[in-house]
Amino acid sequence: MTRDALTSIDKALDLLEVLSEEPEGLPLRDLVARAALPAPTVHRLLAVLRRRGFVRQDPDNGRYGLTLKLLDLSFRYLNRSELRLHAYPALREYTSRTPVRAFVASPSEGQVSYVWGGQEDGPAMYTAYGKPMPGHCSMFYVDGQARRLSCARLCRHADVTRSREVVRRLGDAGDRPPLRLNCACAPVRDYTGQEVARVGVFSHGQAEDDLHTVHVRAAWDLAQATSLRLGHLPREAGLPIQTQEEPWRT
Repeated sequence: MTRDALTSIDKALDLLEVLSEEPEGLPLRDLVARAALPAPTVHRLLAVLRRRGFVRQDPDNGRYGLTLKLLDLSFRYLNRSELRLHAYPALREYTSRTPVRAFVASPSEGQVSYVWGGQEDGPAMYTAYGKPMPGHCSMFYVDGQARRLSCARLCRHADVTRSREVVRRLGDAGDRPPLRLNCACAPVRDYTGQEVARVGVFSHGQAEDDLHTVHVRAAWDLAQATSLRLGHLPREAGLPIQTQEEPWRT
């Protein structure tokens, strides 16, 4: 394609690629020469790129340089499209040495991925889409009816030690055996501090003892390990950056 046949998008991408090679930025005349584009065209495209936040101009020397917005877009994509891959190492290690099942629930994708041990070739993974699942710490359905579920939905580090206060008990076993699903989940945060998923563990039993003594700590630690892989750096060890909690939808 000749230079004359380039679209405005091609030319804007050319400018971004040139600037990506110049960490100190470039003055307008050098950018015009490197991109081999008319000065009015470069000036016009730079105005658009600055307005959209992809390019900045140093107020002292007038040089144009890239911002971190392209990196931000990349992180947003990776955090959501590869969330299960970020969570899987920690979940696999935990389920390989415990009898519980672990999960990662992504509200943006409407899915829950479960990981459990006991397989000959290592932990297994199964993903369910668009269904009310116990991993969401919402409701546990049997034959279309809510059954017994004890759920500790952790939002802050303090909830780990006060889980008996935040646990929710849902459903009624009725004439069924007194089997209870005990579930604990904690927030996964990306590098901006936004909650992007929930990670946790669950198991079946007749009592809630393990839920409060084991599951809540495991869920919090697994969520923190996954958040760290997404670039989340809490201000203090074990304490997440406090952000406004988003309503959790199943």
